[in-house]
Amino acid sequence: MDLNKLNIKEIRAMDAKKLNDSAKSLRKELVGLRMDVYNAGPQSKTKARNLRKTLARLLTAGVEKSSKAKK
Repeated sequence: MDLNKLNIKEIRAMDAKKLNDSAKSLRKELVGLRMDVYNAGPQSKTKARNLRKTLARLLTAGVEKSSKAKK
């Protein structure tokens, strides 16, 4: 599964552990991209932006799941 191209339906279908694991791997990839931004140019900036958006989707879905579990 390509984490860069996840849509919200696929993300909401994941369980909490899978969401956390995916978020951790995206964060690691994002750290690596931040180092490459200065060398690689605009392609890396676009990929970093997409990773940040996907990470935000993952974290949002995780909060939604945890709030539903509390109810």
